[in-house]
Amino acid sequence: MTDFLPEPTLIAMPPDILPLSVDAVPHLRIPWDARFTLDELRQIARTEPNLSVWNCRTGEYVIGGDWRHRQEIATIVDLAATSGAIDVVHGLAALCQAHGRRLLVASEQAERRKREFFAAVGMEELERIVVYELPRVRSGQTRNTLLRFERLRLEDAQALEELQQLDHRAFPWLWWNNEREFALYHGVEGVAVDVARDATGTMVAYVGTTRFRGWGHLDRIAVAPERQGCGLGRVALDYAVMTLAASGARRIGLSTQARNERSRRLYESYGFQRTPSQDYSVFGRWLAPAAADAADNSDVLGR
Repeated sequence: MTDFLPEPTLIAMPPDILPLSVDAVPHLRIPWDARFTLDELRQIARTEPNLSVWNCRTGEYVIGGDWRHRQEIATIVDLAATSGAIDVVHGLAALCQAHGRRLLVASEQAERRKREFFAAVGMEELERIVVYELPRVRSGQTRNTLLRFERLRLEDAQALEELQQLDHRAFPWLWWNNEREFALYHGVEGVAVDVARDATGTMVAYVGTTRFRGWGHLDRIAVAPERQGCGLGRVALDYAVMTLAASGARRIGLSTQARNERSRRLYESYGFQRTPSQDYSVFGRWLAPAAADAADNSDVLGR
């Protein structure tokens, strides 16, 4: 069960900052490299009126969204602002807090700003994500007598429930997948989710992979906490690599939390090499009581 820390202070909406409405869209200052078109911004304002704000004086704006399809966490999707960026992010935080969001996050993958900026908008670094690549992918299956792997079927409600429970026990709160996230992820072309059962039929691990042409990515790999330290992580990793190799992947990448030393040792012993230029951080501002285990150094394998 997740514990939460004391409630943060109420965030005030800065002057000139308003929730984004359909009528406001024509008045936005759209940059040349904008992520969304005017029609897309109208649709966002129409369907998600509580996730975006704009400055009615300058036309600057920030578009928010659900983090990993979780309604308790919002994320910055597009920040179209320069001098007024701090005000619109404060405004987004105030709006999200008013509508019951627990956390507002920003990933450097989507928003490259100086650390001083994140500090100025009340965000702290929640996670540092480090990236690895396996430069030489070997093929051929290794002998495995510990686990039985099977492809997840979304119509199997019991298996999906087991998977979600395993995911929540293995990963820190910030990285939990809900049923909608699993369903949308499972539907992406090239994605496979395989669950692993032991001799008793208990689901004790799972892997999620993506393959695109000659490239593969290990998206999720987890072992039930009570079964870690028994070699199952290496079995799951080997299965994921061999499965991607058999499907044509010649390069395989993955990412994990910088603090997760045990999983990093496993990847490095397997032959994965760091690619520091691709590392990034996830920053966050708590809008409601913070989850005590949101940055827990759980013994997860992957991200």
